[in-house]
Parts: sequence; C-alpha cells; structure tokens
Amino acid sequence: MTNQASAVSGSNLSPASGGEATHKHFWQNLVAACLSIAWNASFLILSLALPAGHSRGDVGPGSLPMQVSVFGLIVSAVYLVQVLRGIDLGGSSERIDVPRVLGLLGLFVAVALSANWIGLALCLGIGTGVATLLFPGEKPFIRAIATGVGFWAIAYGLFGKLLELPLP
Repeated sequence: MTNQASAVSGSNLSPASGGEATHKHFWQNLVAACLSIAWNASFLILSLALPAGHSRGDVGPGSLPMQVSVFGLIVSAVYLVQVLRGIDLGGSSERIDVPRVLGLLGLFVAVALSANWIGLALCLGIGTGVATLLFPGEKPFIRAIATGVGFWAIAYGLFGKLLELPLP
C-alpha cells in the first residue's frame, strides 16, 4: 500500500494536480461546519434548560433535544475535521442565491416565532409548504400542499397524538 489516494474516475475525493482544485470549496465548507457546530451547541445549551425527569428513570423533556444536539455536534466536528484535512466535500461552484437563502431564513424565523400562537404542527406544515415554493420543480402548488400536509401529519399525529408530547 502507498500513502497516496487512489484516483477513481468521477470521484471528487481523489487529489487533483495543483492545490487550487483540492480546496475549491474550502471556505464554504469551513463556514458551514462552524455554523453547524454553533447551531448544535446553542441547541444543547437550550436543551439543558429544560426540566429534568420527575422520577427515577424518567428522562424528562430535555432528553431527546439533548441527544439530537450531541449527535449533531459529533457529526459537525467530524465534518470540520474533514474540511481542515483538505478534503473537498463539495459546495456551490456558482453564485449563491442570496434571496432564496434569506427567504428560507426568514421563513424559519417566522415559523419559530408563530408556533406559540397557531401551534407547532400547523406552523411546520405551512412553513415547509411555503419553503417548497422557493425551489423550481413541476407542479409547485401540489408539491407544496403535499409537503405541508405531510409535515403537519408527522408533527400532529406522531409527536402530538402517538407520543403525547405537548406541542405549542
């Protein structure tokens, strides 16, 4: 065995001749990794503020968010290590569609802020339905309605009814 990576045709993981091609998306991936770590760390801090379980063996309402955030931190850290090792994990080679990104960010904030007023399940349904309209595709309104109803059904049926979690 040699210390060189095998060159597989069609693979983005093989080293290219010249340093520019191997670091084509370095800054995009570095920013994405750092934002992901910050997001999951803040999610962990917020989950630690939730009340602990009430009896021995009761995990409490903060258990699942804490587990999700710890898993997210681990995955984000692995992603960051891969980026710092110089592995090109892909990214946008064209200009980033800033209005679409800002639209999704605004929609995310609107859903989070309105969940207490109209309910989390309904907010998730409306938010995901509207989000699909920001992307091109066939039959956008049918796709938006199907996505919105699907997310509403998951939030309401699975989390609200089946797991009996108190949703805002």
